[in-house]
Amino acid sequence: MRALTEAVSRGEILAHGIGGRSDLPVAPWLATYAGVAVVAVSFFVATALWAKPRWEGRPGEARLDVLGRIVDSALARASARTLGVLLLVGFLVVGWMGPDDLGRANPAPTWFYAWFWVGLVPLSLLFGPVWKRLNPLRTIASAASILNPAQVRLPQAVGMWPAVVGLVAFLWLELVYDGAASPRTVAWFVFWYAVVQVVAGVVFGPRWFERGDGFEVYSTMVSRASPWGRDAHGRLVLRNPMRGIAETPASPALTPVVVTVLGSTVFDGISRSSWWAGRIADTTRAEYLLVGTVGLAGAIAAVGATFGLAVALTRGFVAADRANGRGVAALFAPSLIPIAIGYTFAHYLSFAIFQGQQGYLLANDPLGRGWDLLGLTGRTVDYTIVTTSQIAFLQIAAIVVGHVVAVLSAHDRSLAVLRRGDGMRGQYPLVLVMIAYTGGGIVLLAGG
Repeated sequence: MRALTEAVSRGEILAHGIGGRSDLPVAPWLATYAGVAVVAVSFFVATALWAKPRWEGRPGEARLDVLGRIVDSALARASARTLGVLLLVGFLVVGWMGPDDLGRANPAPTWFYAWFWVGLVPLSLLFGPVWKRLNPLRTIASAASILNPAQVRLPQAVGMWPAVVGLVAFLWLELVYDGAASPRTVAWFVFWYAVVQVVAGVVFGPRWFERGDGFEVYSTMVSRASPWGRDAHGRLVLRNPMRGIAETPASPALTPVVVTVLGSTVFDGISRSSWWAGRIADTTRAEYLLVGTVGLAGAIAAVGATFGLAVALTRGFVAADRANGRGVAALFAPSLIPIAIGYTFAHYLSFAIFQGQQGYLLANDPLGRGWDLLGLTGRTVDYTIVTTSQIAFLQIAAIVVGHVVAVLSAHDRSLAVLRRGDGMRGQYPLVLVMIAYTGGGIVLLAGG
């Protein structure tokens, strides 16, 4: 993040947060209290309105057979795979051969951070697990699998930890490494990430990407809140997004993924605060990288610890026949997905709006050869699309809405898994943690 911040001062890359406390449409303390109150009230309203699960295991899907046949056709699949490979190749060519000036004239960093990473969330919400369909690493590994016909089965105990490692590596690059805005750095990161993923895909087969590719795992996780889904037979259906969250498989492997994403947004907020700026003002490069690494790890650990504490306090209320060896954390981890989505929108909104435009403008001459491919020469980023107050309002709304949906999701899951008569008391630990996340998230935005 430091590299991105330094680039801001040169007018090259925009930071992805609200400008400061003065940008809030209301006083920071009022925004925090209001957000916390909304989440708390939503919990008590939910407990008063329904006492049986509404989404888990209930019918409510609309089959889309015609659309499903089109989406699942050989032509559609081949087109998506081809597009994915072309996008990867084009990105690497621009990253390696375009100007190497920290993103001012090379669109590769913007494409990677603003279009790909931030864009995965809205795309996965609107279209489902889109990266699984486009993923060029799957395509390349599938083509190269002829070299290894005897694939090895990935042990179940590995879970999704390979995906977590990949996500942490990316998040460290984006939020800590001081050369994150360099086109060459971004291109080499993607290249070596692709090499590791393709080799693993050849060795372990296509199922590797469901557990080992951090970006595909992330996209699939977000898509649980999409209105598009698949039924038990793999057919395309239109569903209530709340049902998609409720029916997320209760796998222990999901918990570290969602905790990592949440923790990274917490660190992103901290790293843009005046408090953090004061702590790193006089550090050397090596000291900064160390402090940043510890800070990122600490933020992820803090989110994991608070969620783990809430789960531990809830464990005594869970019906004996519902855990089935999966652990209480696995039962409630899906309810954190809306929070992760809300935090992502909040922390990257302004970055996506403004820097996203830069990625389009720079595509006019991606290799710095004086081209005018899109007829955009002389055009600049339009900063009048939305005001800072509007951005701040949308950011706070994203956090609050994400937490309200999470509370409703956790309530519905609690009715299904907690002992009868303990539904209200058993939810208190998780609700209190979610309220704390709400207040903390708004405070971090206000102090950014």
